[in-house]
Amino acid sequence: MIGTTLDKYEVLQKVGEGGMATVYRGRHATLNRDVAIKVLHPHLSSSSRNRKRFAREARAIEQLHHANILEIFDYSGTDADDCYIITEFVQGDTLTSLLHQRGKLPSEVAAVIGQSLAIALAYAHREGILHRDLKTDNVMVRRDGTVKLMDFGIARFLDESQVTMTGALVGSPAFMSPEQAREHDLDQRSDLFALGTLLFYLVTGHLPFAGSNPSLILKNVIEGNRPNVSELAPTMSARLADVIERLMATNPDDRFPTAEAAGDALGACLAEARIDPAIDAWSLHAWLEDPDPWEQRLEAHLSEVLLDEGRRCLEQGDHLAALRLFNRLLSMDEDNEEVLALVQGLHGDPSPRSRAGVYLGALAALLLFLGGAGGLVWVGQRYATPEEPPTAELPPPPAPVRAEVSPSPEPAPADVQVEAPAPAPQPRVRIIRKPAPAPAPAVAPVPVAEPNDVVPEEEQQPGWLTINSGELMGDVWLDGRKVGDTRQRHQVAPGAHALEIRGLFLQTHTEQITVSSGEELTLPVRLQPKPGHVVFDASYPDDCSVHLDGTASGTVGSLQRRLMVVDPDRPHEVVVDCGDAGRRSERFGVVPGEVTFPPI
Repeated sequence: MIGTTLDKYEVLQKVGEGGMATVYRGRHATLNRDVAIKVLHPHLSSSSRNRKRFAREARAIEQLHHANILEIFDYSGTDADDCYIITEFVQGDTLTSLLHQRGKLPSEVAAVIGQSLAIALAYAHREGILHRDLKTDNVMVRRDGTVKLMDFGIARFLDESQVTMTGALVGSPAFMSPEQAREHDLDQRSDLFALGTLLFYLVTGHLPFAGSNPSLILKNVIEGNRPNVSELAPTMSARLADVIERLMATNPDDRFPTAEAAGDALGACLAEARIDPAIDAWSLHAWLEDPDPWEQRLEAHLSEVLLDEGRRCLEQGDHLAALRLFNRLLSMDEDNEEVLALVQGLHGDPSPRSRAGVYLGALAALLLFLGGAGGLVWVGQRYATPEEPPTAELPPPPAPVRAEVSPSPEPAPADVQVEAPAPAPQPRVRIIRKPAPAPAPAVAPVPVAEPNDVVPEEEQQPGWLTINSGELMGDVWLDGRKVGDTRQRHQVAPGAHALEIRGLFLQTHTEQITVSSGEELTLPVRLQPKPGHVVFDASYPDDCSVHLDGTASGTVGSLQRRLMVVDPDRPHEVVVDCGDAGRRSERFGVVPGEVTFPPI
C-alpha cells in the first residue's frame, strides 16, 4: 500500500500494526499535512460487522475535540474498498514503548500522565462516551510531552443500548474491570479501573493480573487476586499508591465516583511533591528529552521536600502523614540522619538508639494506623526472647520500612509496647528486640566435640536467614508457611527447612537449607522470571516458519502452535512467514502467561 493514494491521502510509510488495523504515515495531497491513516485489515474489512465496529470508532471520536484525545480528520465510510480513518499524526512513543525503554516510571511522571488521562476521560464521559479499552498500547506521549488517548475502537455511547458480541468479550483482559469481565453493564468507573491498572503497570513495570490464559487472567481480575502496588514499588509515593488502590477497587462503589475526582487526587500527589508539570524543568517534555538527569534532580528535590513536608505534618500533629513521607525518604536514603533523629524524637526517647531501633519506632506508628484500617501489616522480621514465644506472623505492608536489628554489645532495652490511641480500641503490637549475646569466654583448651555431640535443645539459639536475590524479589516460604520476602532478614529455628521463593512473575525456587544454632546464614539465590508463550491460532498453516529475535524456532506445527519466550522481561520480535499466504511481524514486551499472536 506504500506509495499508493487513498482518496486525497498519499501513503508514505508503515508505522504500526494491531489486531484490527495497520497504521501508516500519510500526507494530505493539497494541504501538505502529515496524517495517520488507520486501514482495517482486508480479512476483517470483508465482514460487515467489523466495518460497523470501525465506523463506530470514527463516530465515537469525531465529536471529541480535546488536547489529550487523538483527533479524527476524515473517514472512508463503510462502502469504500479500503476502510480507513484519517487522524492527526503523533510523533512520539506509546506508553508500552516507554516502559520497554525505562522498565518503570517515577511516581511523579506516572502521576502527570495519569492526570492527563483522567482529564481526557472526564471530557469523554461528559460527552457520553466510554473508552472500554484503556491500556498502555492506546496511549501515546508526543515528543513535546502531550499525552494522547487513542483507539476508541470498542467505545460505546452511554445513552445507547450495549453493543455485544455473543460469547465474546471486547477489550484487553489484563486491563478489564471486574464488571466488564463479567459482561455486566458498565459506567465511567470501569474506565477508572483501567486507569488504575495502567498506573500500576507504569510504576511497577508489571501488570497486576497474571494467568496462563485469558480465562485465568479474567478470573484474577474478578476476584481481585493481585499484589499491592507498593509491594512491587516500595519507593513510590504513598499518596499515589492510595490513588491506584482506590482506582482498582473490585467494587465500583469503592472507586472514585468520577474521572474528575481521580484527576484531582493525582494532582494532589504532584502538589505534595511540589512538582508543577507546567514548569519547564518538571515538564513531561523535559523528562522525555533526558530522563536520567531529570530523575536525579527529582530525587534531590524530594529529599528536601519530603523532609520539609514531614516537619510541617509533625508541627500540625499529623504524625502518620509525617511517617509516610519519612518512610519514602528513608527508602531512597536509609542513612539520612536528620530523618532518623526526627523519627526517634517522635517517640519521645532521647537516649541513643540504633538506626534499626528508629525504624522499629516508625513501624510501630504505621502498625497502629494500618491496624485501625482493618488489619496489621508487617515488613521485616519479628524479635523474640528465648523466654517468650514469637508473636503471630503478620503479612508485609505496602511501605518499605526496614526493620533489621543487629545484636548490640549493650543490654537490649526493655520491650516496647504500643497501643492504639483512644477512643477506638486497637490491637496491641508487641515489638521485642533480640537480646545481646553473652561475652565470649576466655580462650582455653577444650576437648573436640564428637560428631554425635549436639547442643541441648534448651541451649539452642535461633538462626538468621538473609537471601541475596539481586534485583528480583519474591515471597519467602519456610516449611509451607509464608514468612516475608527476600528483602528481609528472617529468624529461623535451628534445623533443616524446606525453602521456597515464589512470585507472581517468577519461577518458584525450591531448596533444602539447614540452619545451626545462632547461625547467620546468607543464601545467594538466582531467581528466574516465568516463561511466556506466544500462541498461534488456526489462521496459520502448520508449515509457517517462526523466528524469534531473528533466530529460526521451527514451524507452527512443530511448535504445536506455542512458542516459549524464556526471557519475557525484555522486548522480543516474533516473525511468522507463511510464504504466499503472508508474513507477519509483531514485537512483544512482558509476556505474562500467554499472548495470542494476531491472525494472519
